[in-house]
Amino acid sequence: MPENSTETPRTVAPPTEVTRLSVNINAETAAKLRWYKEHKGISITETVRRAVALLELVEKETARGNEVLLKSHDGKSVRQLWMV
Repeated sequence: MPENSTETPRTVAPPTEVTRLSVNINAETAAKLRWYKEHKGISITETVRRAVALLELVEKETARGNEVLLKSHDGKSVRQLWMV
């Protein structure tokens, strides 16, 4: 599959099977994951799932030429989200 493809990668294992991953992250990233986990009251696994889903959404939308915007709660401020 091309590196810039917007398709979800195909896995060998069925979606019901679990894949165990081991990753090395710095202390700042680990703290952010732990904060979100505690803030939402979810597992670290669910935290990573949500992070990956958000990354996939942003990548697919920007690959289609769309912009991802952040709007303030009062609607007066809009910022564009950039992923590099």
